[in-house]
Amino acid sequence: MISQRNTRLLGLMTMLTLALHADIGQASTPKEGAGAGRLDELECRTLLRLGGDDRAFTLLYLHGFVSGRTNLMRLDVEPMAAVTDRVVEHCIDHPADKLLPVFERYRSGK
Repeated sequence: MISQRNTRLLGLMTMLTLALHADIGQASTPKEGAGAGRLDELECRTLLRLGGDDRAFTLLYLHGFVSGRTNLMRLDVEPMAAVTDRVVEHCIDHPADKLLPVFERYRSGK
């Protein structure tokens, strides 16, 4: 049985996927303003400063981004939650690290 948390996570990931596909043509020219920036420049400290939904959406985006890069078609919620915990712990200890490589490292199991 799928829990309410897992259902919500799946719904958020679905919405994120749809939003990404809608903006794919504009990916090379992000809009100016709050939230605009390059994913490969995002630091751990930025993630730690985010709160609530902003942090959750950022983590969901990174999970989706890495899953797309690795052509992962399976949604394993519990292992992804464990990776999220390890990423946050890493970021607490190393706030200047770039977030995407940290995320990719923990998603690959290293």
